[in-house]
Amino acid sequence: MVAAKRAKAPAVTPIEMVLTDAEQLKVIGDPFRIQVIETMSEDPQRSWTAKELAERLDVKPTKLYHHLGLLEEHGFIRVAETRVVSGILEKRFCATAHGYRVDHALLTGSGTHPAMSGALDAIFTKARHEILQAMASGAIPHDPDDPRRKRMGLWSTHARLSPASARKVMRLVERLTEVDTDQDDAGEEYGLLIGFYPRAAKD
Repeated sequence: MVAAKRAKAPAVTPIEMVLTDAEQLKVIGDPFRIQVIETMSEDPQRSWTAKELAERLDVKPTKLYHHLGLLEEHGFIRVAETRVVSGILEKRFCATAHGYRVDHALLTGSGTHPAMSGALDAIFTKARHEILQAMASGAIPHDPDDPRRKRMGLWSTHARLSPASARKVMRLVERLTEVDTDQDDAGEEYGLLIGFYPRAAKD
């Protein structure tokens, strides 16, 4: 016997969620939880059971319950539908946004540094893993003459900018992150990691 209670997903999932407290940073500072969120964000209008996510991520469902609870508690995912199957409550979850941004006020708050450190570790560890995985699979060719190598770029630089120039860079970053992320069956999947930040003054 199945009894269902549905909560309709919004017609349009918000483009971004603003992180406003250090606890949210701690939650997102786990590579596996980032993987869960990204999997769900691939199709924000779809809902997932723990079993379906476990199959997609190739893990046991029992590994997911704690992570799903934290992600729901802190607003990264929500329950889209619940139903009782053979006396057991089954939940279907969906992502609450396409992407995430840290509130500027949070970056200056006390007690934020450890949480931010964890979040940065998770983000860069994930990017490193994906790039190495793409190289191992051949998605990023080893041959320097292969034209497909030009599809990836890595840059690291610094510059002294006026406030006006810094605002121009920020506007450029905002435009880059607003690229249409609709799924294209004929396209390829790409990752984008951007960092722009003031450096500490030299002694």
